[in-house]
Amino acid sequence: MAQGSIDARTLRDMLGRGERVVVVDVRKREEHERGSVPGAVSFDAYGALNDGDERAMEGLELPGRTQVVTVCNRGRSAAAAAEQLRSRGYEAVYLEGGMEAWRSS
Repeated sequence: MAQGSIDARTLRDMLGRGERVVVVDVRKREEHERGSVPGAVSFDAYGALNDGDERAMEGLELPGRTQVVTVCNRGRSAAAAAEQLRSRGYEAVYLEGGMEAWRSS
């Protein structure tokens, strides 16, 4: 997986092939509970990310060498989350267009 972003079709294909990827939904927990990418982990960092908190993703622990895709509503918060995770050594990208793109794909 390349640095940056991934489109919804590619993520669907990866999940369909059973590739080892962790999807992290950074939206508010209530939004996650109303629907997300199947198997996504909820990590409510939306407010902190939107406030520019550079430590918003610090509490998230993931297995090493894990491919990570971050998800939000449209992609902005997820892009910031992916950048923070990359700075911690994770192979992380964000879902282009967020849940809006996922639902329409």
